Amino acid sequence: MGLETPSMRIKSYFAMSVERAIHDAREELGGEATLITSRRSAPDARHLGAYEVVFGITDSPEESEAATEELSAELTMLRDQLDGIKRLLKLRGAGADSFARPELGQLYEQLISLGWEESWARQITEDASARWQALAPSQRTSNYENLAAESIGSRLKFAPEFASANSDSSRAVIFVGPPGAGKTTTLAKIAIQECLARRVSARIISVDPHGVAAHEKLRSFAEIMGIGFTAASSAPQFREAIEGLRNKNVLLIDTPGYGHADWDWARDLAGLLAQLEQKEIHLVLPASMHPAGLLRYVKRFEEFNPDYLLFTKLDETESHAPLLSLAFEANKPLSFLTRGQSIPEDIEVANSGALLAGLFGRGRAEATSAA
Repeated sequence: MGLETPSMRIKSYFAMSVERAIHDAREELGGEATLITSRRSAPDARHLGAYEVVFGITDSPEESEAATEELSAELTMLRDQLDGIKRLLKLRGAGADSFARPELGQLYEQLISLGWEESWARQITEDASARWQALAPSQRTSNYENLAAESIGSRLKFAPEFASANSDSSRAVIFVGPPGAGKTTTLAKIAIQECLARRVSARIISVDPHGVAAHEKLRSFAEIMGIGFTAASSAPQFREAIEGLRNKNVLLIDTPGYGHADWDWARDLAGLLAQLEQKEIHLVLPASMHPAGLLRYVKRFEEFNPDYLLFTKLDETESHAPLLSLAFEANKPLSFLTRGQSIPEDIEVANSGALLAGLFGRGRAEATSAA
């Protein structure tokens, strides 16, 4: 049903409601597509749906540049992976031999193979050794994995409880992060779990300078949940929204997914958010991303001065080691963890038990949240 021109690709979407048609279009075309029109379907097309929305995507030099940057990022990731393999081979040949007991050398190698950075793998191994030495001789075993898990658990930091049903204070909760991290879906999950379920007064604000259509997904979520929604496509609109909603306990603020190509927009938003007084910023990162990519985004989003790290897509990764290593490196508390797209089921407050379970294989690490 698409019609192409040299400068713009046009496509129609049909559904039983305008909101559903817009949702389907966004799922396929992404946030850069422009909503051209919406209307009732023509008689000969009503079998496809009661409503039709028409979207267009402009082919521009900027898109080509973005594609080039994406390819460059992928090549960088491949180089990082090769460097990691080389480092692992080198460490297996030398680093493990520096420990007094063979079991410690094996633990060190295991941590490296799971994705821990060398410095953290060594610190955890040395801490496990110290914990072993502190045990009474009758309590010592050759299994250092639980001691390593205890060491890791003791280093983790967590955000305070998100909201209290009796709280009278007003605050802005802001979600920032790279494209595809899952900010909008995560915001919806938190709105239900931490606001609606606790009877906390809340409103959703979508901040996106790229146009009205970019707000539609979150607007649909807000309508389904019965939560108020405000779209802000400019700095004055955002300030007006903040000023007019001071009677709400929680303002949940969604932001665009900023990549390398549009960081000037991100810098402007960071400056705007810095003016807010009662706020907390969650940097949303996909756990499935390569560790080198995660670290780059942590450094890039330092400009926003995030308070917490929030990891999504834990169901798409086999090891939690890279994200734990990143949390230690960034020295930031963790707020929430998500494991899928279901709303609101696939989210939980970050905790040691969830992060350490299966750290060395299913059922082998028995560390608890008290570790």
